[in-house]
Amino acid sequence: MVSRRSVFLAVAGLSLTPAAPGIAQEALSNDDRLYAEGRYLPAYLDLKARSEAGDEAARQMLSQFASFLGDEATAVGVVERPPHPSLARPDLNDALARDAIEAIVEAARNTRIVILNEAHNVSGHRAFAAQVIRALRPLGYDWFAAETFTSPQPEPYVRIASYAQGAPFLASYGYYTHDPVFAETVREAAQLGYRFADYEQRFDQRASDDAAGEVQIATREEAQADNLIANVLAAHPEARVFVFVGYSHAMEKPGRGGTWFAARLKAKTGVDPLTIEQSMNWPAIMPENDAPHVAAVLERFAPDKSIVVSRGGVSVASPRYAGQMDMSVFHPRRAPVAGRPGWLAADPERRKVAITVPPLDEVVLIQALRMQEGTAGPPSDHYLLPPGATEATFFLRPGRYVFRQETAAGIHPALGSISID
Repeated sequence: MVSRRSVFLAVAGLSLTPAAPGIAQEALSNDDRLYAEGRYLPAYLDLKARSEAGDEAARQMLSQFASFLGDEATAVGVVERPPHPSLARPDLNDALARDAIEAIVEAARNTRIVILNEAHNVSGHRAFAAQVIRALRPLGYDWFAAETFTSPQPEPYVRIASYAQGAPFLASYGYYTHDPVFAETVREAAQLGYRFADYEQRFDQRASDDAAGEVQIATREEAQADNLIANVLAAHPEARVFVFVGYSHAMEKPGRGGTWFAARLKAKTGVDPLTIEQSMNWPAIMPENDAPHVAAVLERFAPDKSIVVSRGGVSVASPRYAGQMDMSVFHPRRAPVAGRPGWLAADPERRKVAITVPPLDEVVLIQALRMQEGTAGPPSDHYLLPPGATEATFFLRPGRYVFRQETAAGIHPALGSISID
């Protein structure tokens, strides 16, 4: 039997052993906090402060990052400007409008690759992607590839290919997967039976840092096309693929900046993809800042849902992309609902949920997390509350959720849970 005295002496003797030298730790950046702790506010508040101080790079980054927090007024508004007086509105008196999803479904029957683009600061574009994947699934589309999905890295990363229904969704699957709207789009795709693939260029495929801009673009676009073929089309020749890209990557023809991903994929596979543009068509926060072609569509049709517009059989689009993609989608201007974006409230798959929260004298981010995932992945929705707020409204898909709050100092314990039928 060992006495308490002998245990005490043994433990005390350990203190006489020379301590190993401590290893210096590196300070966490705001990006590190986002990836390691799931904390959004440090990056948001820092970017906002720097942007207000005149840092142009911070302003551009804030525009993208604010979309992750549902702060649409900042995400869209911080970069919008009145159109140049020399830009005239197109004449749409003889134009025709059609429901965008109906048009996409009809055209998607005749191909097996659908490519939809987005603006990286518009979370509503990711919500529209959810509508598209719902509509494509009955046609046999069964793969979802996205530019943002993390490709193989020098350090081990979990890749999106391992994700399936019932598994926790991980923020490390990509950068824009930190947006709860996009995370929910991918979660829904898994429930619908989609499989997932990355195709972004790997580190070993990059052009040298000192290469000219057009060389860097060409190298990346070529790698993306090769990777999608290798990761999906070569091994699954009957696959029907939905591809989600940013901006010009959906251009089918050589144009501004060179020959982009969609054009290269078309040339390599012989498949004519359905290419869809929406990145230049989102309504501005201030109507007077609408691009002329957007203002013309909204004035002519006053849509209450997403539409495509044609005139003389030609798709109406931003001058930047005219003739470069098959169709161009325009979205309605929706009024906020309970302080949240109107397009989020309009999603038929989401339910409105209001909860009471303890008021604080600072900005608070209230987050709804899926109970079965916990903190493993991005929230399903979150709401940036001003100081003193006592209620938060969420738009959530059916499931069980736990709520918590994040302040500038850290994440507070869970507030409670709720089940949504």
